[in-house]
Amino acid sequence: MINKKALISVANKDGIIDLARALINANFEIIATAGTQKLLSENGIEVIKISEYTGGTESERVKTLSQRVAREILETGEIGLVVCNLYPFYEQKEKSIDEMVEFIDIGGVTLIRAAAKNYKKVAVLYSPSQYNDFIETLNNDNLNEDYRLDLARKAFDYIAWYDCVIADYFSPPLPDKEFFSTGAEKFLAMRYGENPHQGAAFYLNPIYHNGFKILGGKQISYNNILDAEVAFCAANEFKDDIACAVVKHQTPCGVALGDTQAEAFERAYTADSLSAFGGIVGLNRKLEPETAELIRKHFFEVVIAPYFEEKSLEILKKKKNLRLVKVSPELIQPLVYRPVFSGILVQESDKVDFKEWEIVTKRKPNDYETEALKFAWKVVKWTKSNSVVFAVRGRTIGIGAGQTSRVGAVEFAAAHSVPRNDNDSIVMASDAFFPFRDGIDKAAEAGVTAVIQPGGSKRDQEVIDACNEYDMAMVFTHIRHFRH
Repeated sequence: MINKKALISVANKDGIIDLARALINANFEIIATAGTQKLLSENGIEVIKISEYTGGTESERVKTLSQRVAREILETGEIGLVVCNLYPFYEQKEKSIDEMVEFIDIGGVTLIRAAAKNYKKVAVLYSPSQYNDFIETLNNDNLNEDYRLDLARKAFDYIAWYDCVIADYFSPPLPDKEFFSTGAEKFLAMRYGENPHQGAAFYLNPIYHNGFKILGGKQISYNNILDAEVAFCAANEFKDDIACAVVKHQTPCGVALGDTQAEAFERAYTADSLSAFGGIVGLNRKLEPETAELIRKHFFEVVIAPYFEEKSLEILKKKKNLRLVKVSPELIQPLVYRPVFSGILVQESDKVDFKEWEIVTKRKPNDYETEALKFAWKVVKWTKSNSVVFAVRGRTIGIGAGQTSRVGAVEFAAAHSVPRNDNDSIVMASDAFFPFRDGIDKAAEAGVTAVIQPGGSKRDQEVIDACNEYDMAMVFTHIRHFRH
């Protein structure tokens, strides 16, 4: 058992009265910081104010930092229970840096860390969600070392997370970052991960919680979220246009622009309606009722948009399983990271685009081709390498993605292209250079008249010559868009 002296210092006071009463009933002596002491005293619970206990003074910034308190938690275990949660730095919105600094907890982190370190003598609680279980364990006289070790593990996790939230806020740009951390907490529980035998959850920094809302449908899955991010980001690549992206397995089936949102959806869906079955619809504008009616006619897993009109929600909620996700564009992350070999690869998001392209063929792209090439170049960024995109103006017609050879990507896009108007020229975007002319040969067979690609191959001239043979226009961006 632990010594029956408890120190309580909580910013979140939910449940603290019931916990304190249970401690008094178990013959605990309670010490508390001013705000907590005032609340407990007002509810008839006898509490010693910490400044009286330490003989010091309690100020706005210094409340629990005391050699006596530290020694009795960390060395002697005379204080056998620490109940502490921290200033809610993560809940602050639109405050200046000077204001944010005042929400950085110092003493509380010290208390929790000290109690967790000395778990052999001390128990530590950091969340109201732990109180009921603790009271039951206390009443059953079962606060053994194994139980306290479990509390310590959770407490270390809590303070590490708290520090990560602060570090994220003050984080330097990537080239200057010496360490990597993320202040994500469990946001959504999931039945499983990519496959049913894999456990999973969605973790999100609490600063961003309000930016991600599920408005309807069954429980969202791990794969749904992966695909939804690509669909939302691909649509939001077109800031000045009404855009829609339909995605399956993290690769677009179709992306399109429209004079109306309904038109953008129809054009994206018909770009590959076969692959779109069970896919994700991403939009860059508020979902309108007319678009919702069109979406309702087909089977999709998720619709993700920055806003939903009430009428649109009413229409789509009739499909009970369709997940409706509202996401702020502010959640499009500036960094990309993934775990590898028990470490983390971190890079800046791919936000750089060409400023000027270089026309390398005898023929320049005409106005129609120019517009279509710029569209296709934005889309190919969101396809898995190796990839090419066949497009007409404002609409994809064939996508070859995730291929191990570039000519294979061209062949796939050509074989899966949908019909187009006879007068529409087909353009092709490639995420990286063509290592041989075979990709151009296959594109010419498919009717491609203009190409956009990074360039940079030692056989660039061979590829340029092939384009000239077919009277095909080609431009170099000198920017690559690999996506693995």
